[in-house]
Amino acid sequence: MFLGLDIALWWLIVILIVVPTVIIAALNLIFRKRGGIGVGWGGVLFIAIATVTAWLLIFDKVRF
Repeated sequence: MFLGLDIALWWLIVILIVVPTVIIAALNLIFRKRGGIGVGWGGVLFIAIATVTAWLLIFDKVRF
């Protein structure tokens, strides 16, 4: 255990960072001809996607 944290917690952190980053990168590639998406919109989308991903992970662990 690195720094006293469980491996599952590290995977959650990686997922919450990697998934939104990949989606934002894909959007930049899709809108490349128009200059990509702006920095502000990229930040807003990153936070929104990370929030949705976090909620999905929480619901997966709780299993309603």
